[in-house]
Amino acid sequence: MATDSCPATILVVEDDEDIREAIGEILLEEGYDVALAENGQEALEKLAELQRPCLLLVDLVMPEMDGLDLMAALSKNDRLATIPVVVMSAAPHPERVVNTTVVKKPIDLNIMLQIVRDHCCGQSGPEPHPAGHDRTTPVD
Repeated sequence: MATDSCPATILVVEDDEDIREAIGEILLEEGYDVALAENGQEALEKLAELQRPCLLLVDLVMPEMDGLDLMAALSKNDRLATIPVVVMSAAPHPERVVNTTVVKKPIDLNIMLQIVRDHCCGQSGPEPHPAGHDRTTPVD
């Protein structure tokens, strides 16, 4: 959970409004500050206004600017290039995503919250799965 001594903002970039709003509400309930964007272009606009977020949760496939294009744009900006990005994807094999954590949709909330805790202010909690298991859920 975020604390006053460690303000943590997360930007959720997801074109599906229901998923975007649900993730936002869950993170708010956990004590994080949350910003929401419908696509990569809107995320870049929000990042120009926000203090540096501790994490971006980014859908891979979106209209206007997809997750890959957003990550490319982030890498070209010194202020944004080091913000951790976690990709959320229903794609069975998002091979083009490298050096980035990928969480498969449908998202396991315990895994998502553990990843958020790990990235935001160094706050980790108990592992949701035994050691040796990856942090992705199978696609049904």
